[in-house]
Amino acid sequence: MPPSFPFGGMENPCLTFVTPCLLAGDRSLADVIIHEISHSWFGNLVTNANWGEFWLNEGFTMYAQRRISTVLFGSAYTCLEAATGRALLRQHMDITGEEHPLNKLRVKIEPGVDPDDTYNETPYEKGFCFVSYLAHLVGDQDQFDNFLKAYVNEFKFQSILAEDFLEFYLEYFPELKKKNVESLPGFEFDRWLNTPGWPPYLPDLSPGDSLMKPAEELAQLWVAKELDMKAIEAVAISAWKTYQLVYFLDKILQKSPLPPGNVETLRETYPKISDSQNAELRLRWGQIVLKNDHQEDFWKVKAFLQSQGKQKYTLPLYHAMMAGSEVAQTLAKETFIATAPPTPAPPQCSQLRLTDRGAQGQLEALGLASASSDFAGFQNTVPKFQFSSQIPEVYTPLGKSGLWAWCL
Repeated sequence: MPPSFPFGGMENPCLTFVTPCLLAGDRSLADVIIHEISHSWFGNLVTNANWGEFWLNEGFTMYAQRRISTVLFGSAYTCLEAATGRALLRQHMDITGEEHPLNKLRVKIEPGVDPDDTYNETPYEKGFCFVSYLAHLVGDQDQFDNFLKAYVNEFKFQSILAEDFLEFYLEYFPELKKKNVESLPGFEFDRWLNTPGWPPYLPDLSPGDSLMKPAEELAQLWVAKELDMKAIEAVAISAWKTYQLVYFLDKILQKSPLPPGNVETLRETYPKISDSQNAELRLRWGQIVLKNDHQEDFWKVKAFLQSQGKQKYTLPLYHAMMAGSEVAQTLAKETFIATAPPTPAPPQCSQLRLTDRGAQGQLEALGLASASSDFAGFQNTVPKFQFSSQIPEVYTPLGKSGLWAWCL
């Protein structure tokens, strides 16, 4: 797909669309391809009946992806990748607040709630945790794998609700039904589905410790006011795979802001990271640069945002810019305007609301939501119908940014 394609992939039957951001040159982002193939069973063959049950697609697919990855790459690597996913869920809930109503597995798409707003880390990573919890209750991987096959066979070519799946789960494992596992205090199935917040159960990722601990220890060295460069240079990250580098950068981000000068030394020490063209590394480096207000590398953030429009990368960086210094906020506005092509907006636009493919209000903080010269740069207006109030509106794509605007 074009660089502006806002998703990692779209699992159309027999014709998966993927973002060119996956072309890292070393096959390091192949997990997205595994994910999209897994949707052949979870999402396409068995489908969620409505957008409120989106987790049925994504939670199962994340579980299947990581089961396949374990076979292909080993448990250590898979747990490492899962840890980076958990970090994204943590970032998401820190931004929105754990009690945000869309941080439930089963969300209510009520008037005023755009389904695109539900497209966040919760159905993926919290959904993965719930499926992992159900596997934990079974206690035997082979038995749970066989259950997944039976589940797909039972509901193939159907659209289902969570109740359909959970009833089948309890019927398949009558010994669990006798134990009333659906009502275990703190882990009630109803709580999983209908209560926002952090997952009640987290799968054990300790098999990844052999890869995660060296990254954690190295990140800790970079927190010191006086860097121990001998100890830092003794760690040979040249042999690390992409997700080990990602995990390392996640830890650096969590510990940021670093002492003055450390980010510049980090950049000089690891050009493999700071100058990388791998999208996952570019995202993390951009977040670190913004969290530490390292303005010398702000141009890299702008260049990355202008090169692609994947929502996973675009939203966190705009959030980071708007939560940063005045210079970072100015960068957000300049980047947004520079990304849009120079075609004036139609005159009927009297109010502008920025969004990311419908993620309402996510980018209103950019300060561009007013009629005037702020409209410069929008193009390709096409009629769109607002079903809730029957009021026509204009749907406007903003160039390569992957961002969209509604002119009301």
